[in-house]
Amino acid sequence: MARFGPALIRTSHEEVVIAKEDPEHSVKVDEGGYMASLRVYHELHCPLSEITNAADFTGVVEVEHRAYATPANSLWEVLKGPNIDECAERQWAWHIGTPNSHWLTVKDGNKVISGAEWIVHETNPFEKPRPIVKATWWPEGITRFYLTTPRPLRLLTTPLNVGPLKTISDSFFETFFGGRPSVMNRPHLLLNYCFVDPEHRRKGAGSLMMQWGCKLADEKGLEAFVESTDDGRELYKAHGFVKVRPFFLEVPPATEGDEEEFAKLKEVIASKPYRVWLMWRPKGGKFEEGKTVYSWEN
Repeated sequence: MARFGPALIRTSHEEVVIAKEDPEHSVKVDEGGYMASLRVYHELHCPLSEITNAADFTGVVEVEHRAYATPANSLWEVLKGPNIDECAERQWAWHIGTPNSHWLTVKDGNKVISGAEWIVHETNPFEKPRPIVKATWWPEGITRFYLTTPRPLRLLTTPLNVGPLKTISDSFFETFFGGRPSVMNRPHLLLNYCFVDPEHRRKGAGSLMMQWGCKLADEKGLEAFVESTDDGRELYKAHGFVKVRPFFLEVPPATEGDEEEFAKLKEVIASKPYRVWLMWRPKGGKFEEGKTVYSWEN
């Protein structure tokens, strides 16, 4: 193996390439050529595709559960529902019912390793008031709440009354979705979900999905939005998104008589306020501090 420059790698048949930016991973390359890094290899050999049927979508949702467990995502804890099958069916129904929703995935061979949903709004989606989603997926009389934190699919075995769980879920949704109409009230693209399997991060899958949406936004002359966790900000920043403001998901005060169950749920869903960042990508992805004006403030 010979290196040409600080990150350029020369590869030959069956030679092992070790990327400078991700040295703990290595990969065999079947054809000779120049590779800038393992990230470039990944972009060339792990194709991006759009999901077109519910059967394929189930595999994406399985990755979604692993991704949002590491690190813990408080919104996902209330959004995921009682089991993976229900979650996949519900999310696919949302996709089918949302005009111009595009679910993307990247595969490594036959293995699904990432997913993202871009929604293209060519008109103002809030021209007419839209109700905020309610957590109708928690079945009455639920007795077990499966956790994706701190270990995947661990069960909280203490019986739970579904009332507090729905109350917390709906409170989170009011906070998360309630701010959209005031800023997303023009044509735009929304990155609604974006995740990568923990074992395949920092190899380019996230960038492939970002490039798809940003290219489409630029072709249509539209701005774009995403609500980002702390961990996702750098990926979005690299593709032209800027921080607008943070907001926090916080378990509301317990209803009378449910104090014990609220305390249990607070511990596993959001023991402290969970920070989310509203991020914005202006038309063309060019933001100049002090010069670019937020479009919703014009």
